[in-house]
Amino acid sequence: MSELSELIEINRNIEKQNEEIIRLLRIIAGEKDSAYETPTVEIPYVSMPSQDFALEDADGDLLDTSLDVGEVLFIEDKNIFKLSVRNNEVSTNNLTGSDDPSDYSLQEFVANESIRLNQEVSPSTVILSKQQAESLAETLKIIVMQGAKRVYVSIFSMGQLVGAPQELMDFIKVDFYKNEEDLINKLFETGD
Repeated sequence: MSELSELIEINRNIEKQNEEIIRLLRIIAGEKDSAYETPTVEIPYVSMPSQDFALEDADGDLLDTSLDVGEVLFIEDKNIFKLSVRNNEVSTNNLTGSDDPSDYSLQEFVANESIRLNQEVSPSTVILSKQQAESLAETLKIIVMQGAKRVYVSIFSMGQLVGAPQELMDFIKVDFYKNEEDLINKLFETGD
């Protein structure tokens, strides 16, 4: 394929991504999309040669685990944490270092809902708040390298994935949520 053909294909993919982002922003703004409500979005991405993620070497397993009721996995500042709520007490365990998380209110909310509904979060699932997804591409790399299969991210972080390597997106299912209620509905399939 010639360089011109590749550039044309890249441009088409960017146009499709931009249309999807605009559609989702309209949904957030309250405009109805008759086709479907906030979907799980898997946008095709163009592999950028300058980014070498070497995902074929992914061999970690810290995130490839089942969770009990009241447990949630998340990443903050490149550290992997497991939050647990037991007897109304919250504890966080740093699985990769010694730092403490600074903000885990979303994960605590999810853990409490897990207890209330008596349902565990799906195995190998990571939940990120908007703040924890500030450098989403790097965070997704850590998530994939450590064996997670699914990640839930605020829909407001979607723009960070434009240009993410296709190899990265092939390894992980990214689900976007618009607020806490939407996240709980998606995690535990509670519906309206």
